[in-house]
Amino acid sequence: MRVFLKRFAGRFALTFTLVVLEAAGWVLFPLVIGRAIDSVLADSARGLYELAILGVATMGIAVVRRLVDSRAYGGIYATLGEEMVAAAEGSSTSTRTARLGMLREIVEFFENSMPGLINSMLGLVGTVVIVATLNFRVFLGCLVAAAATVTLYALTGRLTTRYNQGLNDEHERQVDAVDSGDPGRLGEHLRAMMRWNIRLSDLEAANFGINWVFMVALLVFAVSAAVTETPEYGAIFALVMYVFQFMESVMLLPLFYQQWLRLREISGRLASAVGS
Repeated sequence: MRVFLKRFAGRFALTFTLVVLEAAGWVLFPLVIGRAIDSVLADSARGLYELAILGVATMGIAVVRRLVDSRAYGGIYATLGEEMVAAAEGSSTSTRTARLGMLREIVEFFENSMPGLINSMLGLVGTVVIVATLNFRVFLGCLVAAAATVTLYALTGRLTTRYNQGLNDEHERQVDAVDSGDPGRLGEHLRAMMRWNIRLSDLEAANFGINWVFMVALLVFAVSAAVTETPEYGAIFALVMYVFQFMESVMLLPLFYQQWLRLREISGRLASAVGS
């Protein structure tokens, strides 16, 4: 993955800067909404103006970022795809076809998933910082929930990598299995693909379920602490919204982590073809 970041550093710098600015806007929304509520209760329109300015600015950045992304990543895929196919000329059609699809997966990760990953990471950090200023006990609860999530996925990381390796091995055999014209060979290949997908899905479902229990416990605790310890209505709303935003980020980050494990395994297969 470093190969792509290093070679197309200028394009990545531009798109990542826009993603960070957009993410910062989304992080501020609960706080500004809370300020708007308190402002209206105090017969002032200042908070509403702040909310409107934030909304327009964030949406403008989001639109520009999407326009830039489609052009930047489309060019990257075309360039690397041509080089990879040419470099793998001695490989089988099955391998070249599978790896071209894998390259598309990596490019789509940077175009579609990376903005969500950065949003989640910045949202997580920004949320924790703001929660610490609103309610310290809830802040400690967030840290405990985050530590539990990290531990859970660290324990299953190697298993995820092994399952992805098996699935990618089968992907590289797919075209040959179809071209063979042997129903038995094709059926065996498809059943193997199904088994690897089921293993990955079962592992993801188990991790998601356990992690959700952590997050629900945090939410119940946060609502109780916010109502009993925070006097302003707007601050209560902001605190609960930030905890919910924290939950969303913590639930999404492991999915990105699992995707990154898969793409790391793929990038090892493509590294020799795309160059350094």
